[in-house]
Amino acid sequence: MATNPNYNIRGALLTILNGMGPDNEHEADIAHLCHLMEWFREGAPGSDFEIERRFSMLVEALEQSNDLRVQVKGYLEQFLKESRYRYTFAELGILGSETFGKAMKSRIFQRLLPATVDDKTVRESLNLMFPKADDHEWLGSISTESWTRLFFLLEWLDPRLPIWLRIQHEMLEALEMLAVRIAALGIEAEVVRCLGMSDRHTSPFVEQHLELRAMIAQAHERLNQHESLADLGDHLDVLLDQCTDQIKRAYAQAKVLGISVTLSMHLIRLEQSIARMRKLLQLTGALPTENRVSVCVEFLCTLTREENRKHSIADLWQGLTDKLALRITEHASKAGEHYTAESRSEYWQMGRAAVIGGFVIAIFAFIKVWMVALKLPPFWEAMIFSLNYGACFVVIHLLHGTVATKQPAMTAARIASAIDSRNGRLRSMDGVVDLIAQVARTQFIAIAGNMLLAFSTALLIGYGWTLLFGSPPIDEEKRDLFLHQVNPLASMAIPHAAMAGIALFLTGVVSGYYDNLCIYERVPLRIRKVIWLRKLLGVQRLARLADYAEHNLGAIMGSLFLGLMLGSLGFIGFLLGLPIDTTHFAFSSAQVGYSMQAGGFESGLSGLLFALVGVALIGAGNLSVSFALALYTAVKARGVHHLGVFDLTRKVGLRFLKTPTEFFFPPTPKKDNSGLQNDSVTEEK
Repeated sequence: MATNPNYNIRGALLTILNGMGPDNEHEADIAHLCHLMEWFREGAPGSDFEIERRFSMLVEALEQSNDLRVQVKGYLEQFLKESRYRYTFAELGILGSETFGKAMKSRIFQRLLPATVDDKTVRESLNLMFPKADDHEWLGSISTESWTRLFFLLEWLDPRLPIWLRIQHEMLEALEMLAVRIAALGIEAEVVRCLGMSDRHTSPFVEQHLELRAMIAQAHERLNQHESLADLGDHLDVLLDQCTDQIKRAYAQAKVLGISVTLSMHLIRLEQSIARMRKLLQLTGALPTENRVSVCVEFLCTLTREENRKHSIADLWQGLTDKLALRITEHASKAGEHYTAESRSEYWQMGRAAVIGGFVIAIFAFIKVWMVALKLPPFWEAMIFSLNYGACFVVIHLLHGTVATKQPAMTAARIASAIDSRNGRLRSMDGVVDLIAQVARTQFIAIAGNMLLAFSTALLIGYGWTLLFGSPPIDEEKRDLFLHQVNPLASMAIPHAAMAGIALFLTGVVSGYYDNLCIYERVPLRIRKVIWLRKLLGVQRLARLADYAEHNLGAIMGSLFLGLMLGSLGFIGFLLGLPIDTTHFAFSSAQVGYSMQAGGFESGLSGLLFALVGVALIGAGNLSVSFALALYTAVKARGVHHLGVFDLTRKVGLRFLKTPTEFFFPPTPKKDNSGLQNDSVTEEK
């Protein structure tokens, strides 16, 4: 016996099992089950095989001793009989009715000071037996066959046993709690508005509750008579399908009408409650299932996981923000369609927009030079810098120009929209490669337009100023400072460019948020109803203002937010004593132009090229960080788990080697047999 490698493990198991036994005078002590779970947990760090082996060892120990089996069976049945189930079944793992802020605050507080739970509830038992955050993982690794073997040994496979009948009665009560919740959520004002249901009495959310009430009376009677509940939930299942269809419709409507945090929480609670109802209906036998033991074990693992993750801030944040992020990134995706050039006319149209952007940036960079000369206190300097940046981007938008660095947040969402979230994989690899090529050449012409015009316009302004006033617009100190700021070796240019990339990503989020808010809160309609504006502007002008707000509010608010970030992060770094600041490549291009003109190009061609390389690296930092964050957010919001980055990168590389010019210029339009261009429709667009 001493040579048996399982001697100590088996001995510990037998010690635990021998301590179990029914007690007619006292409640069943859960400590024995806690010790048994700890015994299992000892094998969890090894492998799933070790957990399975230990479970088999448990079953074999009960098989080898009938007295031990009867003793353990009596203890477990007493424990199950004394436990309370309904609230755990109806509430554990389902979002509460509190707001998102209160839910987040509650989870943070409970992580610091856990709440007490009533004794003998299933939730309290799970909390005591599975206190580790990963306990649900090793529990879920036990096969259904092993559980079936244990249930057979304990004679628990008959659903008409008294212990199962009691649990089924409590499941029915939990079902009624869930049905009431679904009916209440289904007639919430925001849900009704989103679905456009004028007659709430015909709502499937209400109908399912009425159906369940009629079903429960029959179900309790059948259980008391030890009859099966088979087919009793068929009509209720149809109504739950209709509820699910309404939720899908609500998400589809959210693309048009927008979505709020409250509405998102309502829809998540509805989804969770309906899923729980289906699971309980299967466990009671009211809905058919292939293997009730499998469903029972899966439900146990689900409850365990939810108890393990009950204080998880990440789960709450992810569950809600993914829904909002999807809506926001879809608005950004629509904007991204304007930043993908398929035809030559669209390509050169983007080039003209970039030229406008570069020209305006050079002017506002000149204004910033004079703002620096005011030598205001740091706070007020940050404020006027923010206003200058914000006004610059708004003017560019009003003039139908573009800034290259604002595109990645939109184009990343456009690429992510080509991903199929149904199977979590790319819908069409070749289609995404084509789209990436379109985005790359659009980005190239935008960068080139911004850089060249910002630099050349700065030179012209500098020469014009010198002719008028006899001296360059910047002195030697500012010239050296500007050239130092674009030096990637001697300054923080690249890290500051990355910080600007984060700001640019957040700008895309803010733009999408306000586009969503504009639609959800019906801002255009509200503007049309403002009486004093109607008197001031007239009906037609007010209507044009409302239409403009509908299509441009997100872009304008994003521009103002970007200006605030670029202008104030340096001040925040100053307050914290940290090297926090931002560097924008287009403004850097203009500053290099002013510096070169002021110095008479004394650094020569090499100095100019080195400065422009620094500007290019700053642009790369702006674009890459912004694009990476936006793509990650958009892909994650669509539930994609298998992006296939390696295959996608390989295909993009092969396409670049085959036709490199396609990533910089649109391909030459093909001609059909009649000699006409086959993309004439696109050209006309």
